[in-house]
Amino acid sequence: ARVDSPAWHLVEALATMVSPDGNDPAIDGYTATARPLSASEKAMVATAARRLDEAVAKREMGVDHWVHDVSWVEALERLVSRPTVNIEGLVGGYTGPGGKTILPHRAVAKLELRLVPDMTAAESLAALKAHLAKRGFGDVEVNMTGGYDPTTTPGDAALIKAQVAVYRRSGIDPVILPRIAGSWPGYVFTGDPLRLPAGHFGLGHGSGAHAPDEYYVIESQNANVRGIDGAARSYVEYLYEVARG
Repeated sequence: ARVDSPAWHLVEALATMVSPDGNDPAIDGYTATARPLSASEKAMVATAARRLDEAVAKREMGVDHWVHDVSWVEALERLVSRPTVNIEGLVGGYTGPGGKTILPHRAVAKLELRLVPDMTAAESLAALKAHLAKRGFGDVEVNMTGGYDPTTTPGDAALIKAQVAVYRRSGIDPVILPRIAGSWPGYVFTGDPLRLPAGHFGLGHGSGAHAPDEYYVIESQNANVRGIDGAARSYVEYLYEVARG
């Protein structure tokens, strides 16, 4: 009743960063430079949508619809082309059993902002700080603890063609998307000054990245799935294919 609540102050600040449903960024200027999908990239997504199973994707994620009830194709387009503002975690005050009639003196939110081509980490951070200051939240401390610029490589790059050739020789017809929605510092290759193609590759199988149950198959009992020895060999095949090109 007499002093400001850091927790509510932070909650109010966070609410200004996204649309009312929490699904679209609302930070001033944040998405201004985001590059839209090209015609060839849209075609790539459309092909992937026909080959991937929407029902399986929903089941694996535990959802029954996509944001705004968009179609499967549009959901994939959003995945590979739209920047996001996500809350990874919120911490503040007492959350144990029973009640505590206290006013937390500090509240913390850990965010992740996923960037797409033509955006930069530095510009995005500046946009966030300016957005908060403009709305009276300039006292909210913003610390960037990690991150980097986005990365992308054309699907017709020689490096990607070499990857596809190795997959197909191994009996795999890969599903190709313009980019993944995860994070990796590929910009050190694809950005200035090198501007080289870069992409993910490898046979074998694993899943659950960053989760407590993350796994990778070491010895495979499935003739169609390589273990770690086959995965290592696939990189040798890949390098030979690149050299041939």
